[in-house]
Amino acid sequence: MNKSWNIDLVGELADEEYVLNTIDKQAVYINSQNAIQFYVRIISKVPDSFPNINLVICYATDLEKWGFEDNYHAHPIDRIRALKHFLRDNLVVFKPQRKVLFDHTEVYVGREITLLPKSESYNEKIKLIPIPVFSKEEHGHSYPEFVEKLRNRKYVGRIEAISNEPNDTPEYILWQNDEVEFVIFGEFTGHNYAHGGFTFTTKKAIKSAPFQSDWLDDSYENEHIMFVPEEIYMYISGSISAANAMYPQADLPKDTKEALGQTAVGVAVSDTSSPAVKKNHPTPNLEIVPDREYEGQLQSESEVTEEKLMERFVQVTREQGLLYEQKDLYNFHTAMKSSNLVILAGMSGTGKSKLVQAYGKALGLYDNYQMTFIPVRPSWTDDADLIGYADTLHMVYRPGDSGIINALLSAKDNKKKLHIICLDEMNLAKIEHYFSQFLSVLEMESGPRRVLRLYNEELENRLYNSAQYPPVIPIGDNVIFVGTVNLDESTYHFSDKVLDRANVISLSILPFGTLRTLTEEAQNAVEEKRNPVKRESITFDLYDSFRNNSQEIQMNEQELSVLWEIHEELQKINKNLGVGPRVVRQIDMYLKNLPNTPIFTRQDAFDLQVVQRILTKVRGPEEQLKSFLGTYDRRTENINDSTLVDILDRYEEVSDFYETRNVLTQKTKELKINGYTL
Repeated sequence: MNKSWNIDLVGELADEEYVLNTIDKQAVYINSQNAIQFYVRIISKVPDSFPNINLVICYATDLEKWGFEDNYHAHPIDRIRALKHFLRDNLVVFKPQRKVLFDHTEVYVGREITLLPKSESYNEKIKLIPIPVFSKEEHGHSYPEFVEKLRNRKYVGRIEAISNEPNDTPEYILWQNDEVEFVIFGEFTGHNYAHGGFTFTTKKAIKSAPFQSDWLDDSYENEHIMFVPEEIYMYISGSISAANAMYPQADLPKDTKEALGQTAVGVAVSDTSSPAVKKNHPTPNLEIVPDREYEGQLQSESEVTEEKLMERFVQVTREQGLLYEQKDLYNFHTAMKSSNLVILAGMSGTGKSKLVQAYGKALGLYDNYQMTFIPVRPSWTDDADLIGYADTLHMVYRPGDSGIINALLSAKDNKKKLHIICLDEMNLAKIEHYFSQFLSVLEMESGPRRVLRLYNEELENRLYNSAQYPPVIPIGDNVIFVGTVNLDESTYHFSDKVLDRANVISLSILPFGTLRTLTEEAQNAVEEKRNPVKRESITFDLYDSFRNNSQEIQMNEQELSVLWEIHEELQKINKNLGVGPRVVRQIDMYLKNLPNTPIFTRQDAFDLQVVQRILTKVRGPEEQLKSFLGTYDRRTENINDSTLVDILDRYEEVSDFYETRNVLTQKTKELKINGYTL
């Protein structure tokens, strides 16, 4: 059955390799009617009910009104090259349509095409989020009237090209004034849509903030919708969090209403401008509810949700000038609450240690030993270097100077407090040596057997400080282990024993163009510290409530089939290779603990788990791995004869495996150039 969606989506001309790997077709080709067709990869957020597809097909004839002229008499290669050149610097806005062909196969077509020039900071990993834009010109009411309608939950107008489905409530909306400046309002949790357009509801008081002019340079406006990149969306979230909250009009005291003449807070009836224009606009003498979360005071535990925690985590990373994608932050948080060990990998100087610090700051971990950083030393050869040893000559236990024992004792005595232990540059020494006891202990179920042994019980009555340092220390669920690693010639690589127990996250960074904005945010954070407000620590019980600790496997049949087929092919290469039941359970635990957010979907998460839990162990010579990974063709930049690609292609409904394919490309390049991959 054919179906059309009256919404605008944004995409770009799909990469040749991506289309080939995804659907085994060319990105641009000439059809049987001698017309050019091309695939567009969707880069904007889609409605909740939209099918799990990333590619739509478009026709070059729809580009004629934008100036593209197809020379039907030219050589096909020249025609295709001309179209690629034409779309190289443009994004494609389209309305999607599903068509069912005579053989019952479905194709998705882009219609009503509009072109938008790419911004200077555009990059191929961009993800755009649509925000509706309201204005006097389009919707007929002034700014004060708009604010009053918004606050009293009245209809504020129609936006035709954005989804109005119940599950697609925009968190933020924009007001545009005559001078083409914008104001943000939010954050909204529900909406209705009828003849009068949108009405918005929120569980909180509505807030507003200026939409910064430099954000416009990297955003895309079309048909009263502003498509903003994820990183700008995070800035919007931070701006709204930092703004003062406004009472709903209905909740204002009667005398205050009379004093304001029933106008919106901070806006005079005769004023038709917005705060984005009049920076020093006078505000009536009205009590404002401060945003206590953003200023640091985490509210009572009943009010703290995982969503609020992640908002704070994202904001803290921005304040500290960290250039990480928001998806990586959700990946890190999910791994931290579901894994025995998390390892952050990446090039030196990208802020891996600062990311762990930012996470602790977002959690409000200030007490001694709640955040313990341990710089690993190259000289460490066994666990005594980390945890210490029993000195039987002087009959005392001598803990290592790393501080890990004190942190574990603190966690034992303070079971309601969360503790994070970070091993910084943990592969400067062999992890299997100095961390060996932990690798075994962390695999055990919570209970009396999950203990770290310092020395034998026979020595307990003979050691002078055994009361301070008992023979065993229980490791509870309120302890999270994380490590940072640099993968270079000065470090050791991981063994399968470590990789089987860890989520290895390779962090990518945002374009350097965002450094200026992040530096400004970091400076603002420094200014705010002149009057610091200490955040309350999130208790372990609250953090644990965000976890799903069910032991029941909840992956669906298709997801399990992907893992099984990969396991079978790895077993053909080497009986010591494979996915293994432990890894399957750990992937399932990770997926069960995904936060409810469109920023990081289950498809994204499964893709990353294949990278982090499976491909990290696929290493060796070309003759061993060639059939599984495939052969990299330098001329076409494609991967040929790959068993893994064939598996991924068969399970498109599970994920597009974008990150998996990127890692696969890198590994096949290494096989081609070096004869082996690490």
